[in-house]
Amino acid sequence: MMTEKAIMVWKAIYIPLCYRYDISSMIDDILDILEKLRNNPSGEISLHWPSNTFANVWNMRWEDDSLVIDSKWESVLGHTEQLLNSQGPIMVSKWSFTSEWKKVLFHVISGLKESGYKEDSLPGMSRLIGVYNTIDSEGILYT
Repeated sequence: MMTEKAIMVWKAIYIPLCYRYDISSMIDDILDILEKLRNNPSGEISLHWPSNTFANVWNMRWEDDSLVIDSKWESVLGHTEQLLNSQGPIMVSKWSFTSEWKKVLFHVISGLKESGYKEDSLPGMSRLIGVYNTIDSEGILYT
């Protein structure tokens, strides 16, 4: 319970995400999103995030560098679901969305390595590192 949290800012509303519980259950979906955004100039994805402290649905669609996320918030740490649902869709560039995940992925990779995991001993770690390496730079919050 005494672990660092990532903070997602959604239209000026702060949402804490626990690396131990939220990010660990979301990581495969995060990697799927990042790969699809990188490999497809346009597309759509509907995600049902699985964590009980980050349970919501994101309907994502993108064209060129524009990304729109229409969300339905069901449960988040901090109980701001009603406020989040009243905000409507978010529009952001694909580059901005992708780059903000780089530091999160860095922390996941670092934590796994510090715990003794290696690419050849943990299924999916090579993919995680590969996706991390395809992101050119960290988001504006880290520069």
